[in-house]
Amino acid sequence: MYFRSPEDLEKIVPVCNGIWNKDALYEYLVWSSNVQFQAYISGFFSSHLQDENLAELLFSFLLSDEYDGSDCQMGAARLIAKMDRRVLRAKKELLRKALENEVYWKRPFPRAEDLDWIFAPQDAGDVQDARDNVP
Repeated sequence: MYFRSPEDLEKIVPVCNGIWNKDALYEYLVWSSNVQFQAYISGFFSSHLQDENLAELLFSFLLSDEYDGSDCQMGAARLIAKMDRRVLRAKKELLRKALENEVYWKRPFPRAEDLDWIFAPQDAGDVQDARDNVP
């Protein structure tokens, strides 16, 4: 779809009563790469950063070959990095898969030092393992 402005994009709502519309979410993620839309989209998602269902959908975009190379994957990776830490800890295995990706922009946390908080102290070895996959 093509949107001339954030006001046009605002007409499609990716979530209603806690239920996410995957097609509309896809559009928001794609358009989040456009500077003209970033402020609106960032503001929209700021109230949903603790939503586990959103996190699940973001990982589904990011890890799916169907969307490989799409701007929605870049948007998903950036938004995953902003998600609430408790939500990401609950999605630890999906996060590990994302961190193993060879394509740096598909990793929500491309730098190893960004990983310290993700894993609980009892998982200290896992932190090192994940770091081994980050340049």
